[in-house]
Amino acid sequence: MLNVQCSILGITGSIGSGKSHVCHLLEERGIPVFYTDIEAKAEMRENPDIHRELTALIGPEAIDADGHPVKAVLADYICRGPHYADQVNAIVHPRVRERMRQWINAKKTPTKPPRGEALGLFSPSGELEGGSVCIESALLFESGFHTDCTTTITVVAPLELRIKRIMQRDHISREKALEWINLQMPQEQKAALADHVIVNDSITPITPQIDKILNP
Repeated sequence: MLNVQCSILGITGSIGSGKSHVCHLLEERGIPVFYTDIEAKAEMRENPDIHRELTALIGPEAIDADGHPVKAVLADYICRGPHYADQVNAIVHPRVRERMRQWINAKKTPTKPPRGEALGLFSPSGELEGGSVCIESALLFESGFHTDCTTTITVVAPLELRIKRIMQRDHISREKALEWINLQMPQEQKAALADHVIVNDSITPITPQIDKILNP
């Protein structure tokens, strides 16, 4: 349970959209970011309950001799389709959400504006007012994490650019990149659900878009 009030920005976007880059720009402004993917991997390494449940779901090959989840085995299972991904997420997401809430509570920030209203995060001097944090999650809406957020932002980019970014980053084929993209909620749906949209097409400047959200 969240027991402190603060401005919580939820950042999401389809794979290859460049949402992490937007989060890094927010960090430069002094806004701490909780990266759910990183925290999920840590939780999966450290939580024996997750190990037990993944073994029951997938089989003993899901966990190696050192007690760590086997990435290739999990990826193969998840890539079978949305139903399989949902099964893994149902094991991992509740633990990540608790980890996220503990992280937010530890910030002890004093005020939370009503959802959807102007954030007013920065004073005229540019200093952070009232405290705010950012939650980065590719599955912000699918996981339900957005319900803990004050406002939500979807980062979008053209499909071909997303494919190119994924291929270059992960050294995979175009077909595999498309397979990963198709496992997620469509970008258009994420954008429709969000309070704000940031275009990250390598042409449109990102900083003015962030400024407009933070200082409407």
